Amino acid sequence: MVLNLEVFLVTYLIGSIPTAYIVVRRKAHIDIRSAGTGNVGTMNAYEVTGSRFVGLMVLLGDVVKGVCAVLLTMLFSGFGENVFAAALLGVVVGHCFPVWLKFRGGRGLAPAAGAMLMVAWLFVAMWLVCWVVGYAVSKNIHVGNLAAIVVTPVLGWMLPQEIILKALTVPFSPTEFLAVYTLVSAVLFIRHIEPLRALLSSTIKNGK
Repeated sequence: MVLNLEVFLVTYLIGSIPTAYIVVRRKAHIDIRSAGTGNVGTMNAYEVTGSRFVGLMVLLGDVVKGVCAVLLTMLFSGFGENVFAAALLGVVVGHCFPVWLKFRGGRGLAPAAGAMLMVAWLFVAMWLVCWVVGYAVSKNIHVGNLAAIVVTPVLGWMLPQEIILKALTVPFSPTEFLAVYTLVSAVLFIRHIEPLRALLSSTIKNGK
């Protein structure tokens, strides 16, 4: 399957809108890239400002980016697999590596969730279950994220194709969808390597 380049570029630009940077800059006059963890996302926006309202605004804004990327694709680009694959990847890559912020963005979870809600809500539900289990065991948000990112695609490949077909709202074949979902998960995992390293370093340090 060859991705639709035009759709990828348009959805990349949608994903690259730096919601956290804009909201934190306007509400607290802070450059989020140089505060807290430096991540341009919901958790850092909340931690830097101490405002749940700001965190919620950022979260909703990023989820809406994913929803809009898929909706616009439906309205203007037809229903081909290559089109929706490009939309899913484009909005996540744009969020994680926005051209406006020198390719330094967020971790991609919120726009991925928004896009997946439009394409296959079942996988968002599976992701949440995996996250809850990972967080319950570790009491660490990043561990919950990583558990969900890694385990959900594995579970997806184990599901009967009939279940995946019923969950899909766009004309993907189960195999093509799972391939794209796995690729999106790989992008999310790459953006979580930094907190994973920090977590391992802290664990080793505390264990000495």
